[in-house]
Amino acid sequence: MAEYIIKSRAVFDGRADSCKPLAVWIKDDRIKKLLPYDETNAVPADVPIYDMGDKLVMPSFIDAHTHIFTGAVAASEYVCNTLDSCHSEQECVEQMVAYVKMHPGQKRIRGTGWFIGNWTEDRMPDKRSLDAYFPDTPVYLECADAHSMWLNSAALAEAGIRPNPSLANGMIETYPDGELTGMLIEPEAYAPAMEKFMDFTDEEMTGIHRHFKQVLAENGVAGLSEMFAEDYTEEIYKKYELLKKLDDEEGLYANVYVYTKLFGYTSFEKFFEMKEKLDSRHFQITGLKGFIDGVTETYTGLLLEPYTDRPDTCGEKLPLWPRAKMQEEITAANEAGLQVRLHCIADGSVRMALDMYEEAEKRTGRKDLRNTIEHIENIHPDDVRRFKELDVVASMQPYHLILSNNDKIVRLGKKRCRYEWPMKSITNTGAAFAVGTDYPVVGLDPFQTIYAAVTRKDADGRLSGQNPWEVIDMATVLKGYTYGAAYVYQAEDRTGSIEAGKCANLIVLDQNLFTINPEMIPDTKVLWNIFEGQTIYDLSLIHISEPTRLRCI
Repeated sequence: MAEYIIKSRAVFDGRADSCKPLAVWIKDDRIKKLLPYDETNAVPADVPIYDMGDKLVMPSFIDAHTHIFTGAVAASEYVCNTLDSCHSEQECVEQMVAYVKMHPGQKRIRGTGWFIGNWTEDRMPDKRSLDAYFPDTPVYLECADAHSMWLNSAALAEAGIRPNPSLANGMIETYPDGELTGMLIEPEAYAPAMEKFMDFTDEEMTGIHRHFKQVLAENGVAGLSEMFAEDYTEEIYKKYELLKKLDDEEGLYANVYVYTKLFGYTSFEKFFEMKEKLDSRHFQITGLKGFIDGVTETYTGLLLEPYTDRPDTCGEKLPLWPRAKMQEEITAANEAGLQVRLHCIADGSVRMALDMYEEAEKRTGRKDLRNTIEHIENIHPDDVRRFKELDVVASMQPYHLILSNNDKIVRLGKKRCRYEWPMKSITNTGAAFAVGTDYPVVGLDPFQTIYAAVTRKDADGRLSGQNPWEVIDMATVLKGYTYGAAYVYQAEDRTGSIEAGKCANLIVLDQNLFTINPEMIPDTKVLWNIFEGQTIYDLSLIHISEPTRLRCI
């Protein structure tokens, strides 16, 4: 193992509000100590010192909310992952045609990233446009929000999809005559299709994860999660065992935190059994996940008052699980010492989650579990302060505002959009805050997410949303993307900040995010990525191969 020092006049430690000049002494996989930038003369002569000048040195990014398995697949050659650039149903189809020409012979055609909020037409796609070009090969296209799938006729047949109006949640769309349209809304409806989307041999999946290790390294991400709330089935065991095996044999380049199914359980023997069998150095079964609602784009977000453009509903088939059951299950999980994370898009689901967490605390007396609400795309102002009061973590994804493309002004109206993606309102209360992407819902690139958080602008520089005052400052977003996310994962004692004794997980960037023009943020690159003391990515060719007393870049 190596021993060396990285020094810079701009070190962000993940805890402070600004950078400071520091020297970070790394030995083996840990941070040995921190020294003043100008006080390294007493360091032994055989310890290399690497001077980064004014380049930003910071903790590696920790993404507080991802889906690693579908994300790894989305980053692979098996999936067309550029549908987010399309502005219509026909554009998506044409892009899939071009993808197939470049990747011939696949028994299934997969795509991800289409999003109706980016389209010029305000209607859901259907199978007919896909059937015109792909009459025989199954086509599975996952929506960017991961709450809908769009299939052709061959895929509907292969996945065994049938009309089912009795689903507990979700919808299998049909034409007026009862024929399937190819649209499956919410996870229960599209589960059989997702099984086909994720159907690979062990050899293929191992290759997919090996490739994804490098994707994570290039983006400077040292922590991420699996947030699909999967059940304790033989199939899920097999999927998790493959990643554990890769970690045991080769090591992962990031810590992976898995959140399994909450709803349906008040006893958690299966959780603890899975944890005992599958936990490894970098792969850990961490907590429980549940979904209260879906997304507002398909009227499956739970509102306190009716939709502006659909005054007949506050949300279709919501909540996704009976509230009384949710309360008992959340309480039981907390009683067992397990953290709960709840998907809540809209103000109705956010309030319901806060109420249930508050009730669970009254029943159990537990306040140390870091219960979390995911997304919070809009909130009632009366609930903003409750995150801090109840010690509930706000886990938010700034780039989702850009993805929404002002869709909420249609669904919710101006009054409620005053509190869409209310990052500043929540962080101003002092509530715990974590930043993530929800990858592959949006891209993994941290700098796109940071730009969205500090400017609320899209790639063309246009303001998104109706409340530009909800921007947050650089220190707040970076703390949420490092220490704050580690806090959510209950790992802040090991990672998430540059402090003596912690794992040496840090990155060097090619520019200082605190001093550059915000418009330059998306162009930022990771120069050097160190994971547990070892170089795992080296864009600037500064890899430590032989001891060098001083090296500047």
